[in-house]
Amino acid sequence: MQYYQKVRPIIAAHRGLSSLYPENTLEGFKSALQFSDFIELDVVLNRDRLPIVCHDAFLSLVNDVKKHYKFENRKKIRLVDSDFTLEELKELRLTQCINNRKSEYDGHLKIPSLKETVEYFLKYNQKIDNKKGILLEIKDYDYHQQYCNINIAEIIFTFLKEQGLSTLRECSQKLPIVIMSFEKQILQYFNNNTDLPLTQLVCLEDKNIPTITEIAQYAKIIGLDLRLVWENNQTHQYYNEAKENGLIIYGWTFQDDSDDLKKLFNEQDVGKIYQKSSTLLQGIITEFPQEAVKFIL
Repeated sequence: MQYYQKVRPIIAAHRGLSSLYPENTLEGFKSALQFSDFIELDVVLNRDRLPIVCHDAFLSLVNDVKKHYKFENRKKIRLVDSDFTLEELKELRLTQCINNRKSEYDGHLKIPSLKETVEYFLKYNQKIDNKKGILLEIKDYDYHQQYCNINIAEIIFTFLKEQGLSTLRECSQKLPIVIMSFEKQILQYFNNNTDLPLTQLVCLEDKNIPTITEIAQYAKIIGLDLRLVWENNQTHQYYNEAKENGLIIYGWTFQDDSDDLKKLFNEQDVGKIYQKSSTLLQGIITEFPQEAVKFIL
């Protein structure tokens, strides 16, 4: 487990170097590797049941699909990944989805498949001793089950087996992987089939936040919304319970250009926020890894 809990917190680039590049692009992953231990990325499935690196099942949120009139007849309520082949998805171009960030790469970058992303990491890691890893967030279990009648957890696990990356031993040698999800059905499936590290993601707005006792039955890591880490200038009770139960705690998402982050920690100096957080967390998931690395030693 040494790759997943270091002496200092691991630095994970949220959807790549998304402070500069559109999120979840291979170019953003490559640029983030020089600052990060892990890259966090999101996976959904396309029409051919191939794992695609994309945060949303609804394409119009992250790219220029609305400009492609040839796909107009695909529109149902919204345009979705699962209606498109990989070849069709490669026709689309990604855009920065957060206002006031640099947009110089808008319209130039493509949606990557998980296969081409993993292949790049494997090749990259052959040249270094301290392997870079992937925090692999699997999305939308219920959506894929109801809309597509498929189990996305099973398909991703099968993909990892095909790549020789389905056990902790295999991954530690080639490409450290942590499986992450907000949906416990996904994590419970992996818990029944592999010893890979699992992370239960938890958001403050979750209507049915799982108890720490429940999470500890299938996951070693918990990924906390920062609002569940720090509250009113002290650690949140939910964080305290996770720590008391021996869970590794990752915190998400550090957005240095967000006033919300500064208000949460009551601190204008982002460097001090990183330093304070590094005493609380074993993992820092940030959109500014190039800044985090300056303060987390």
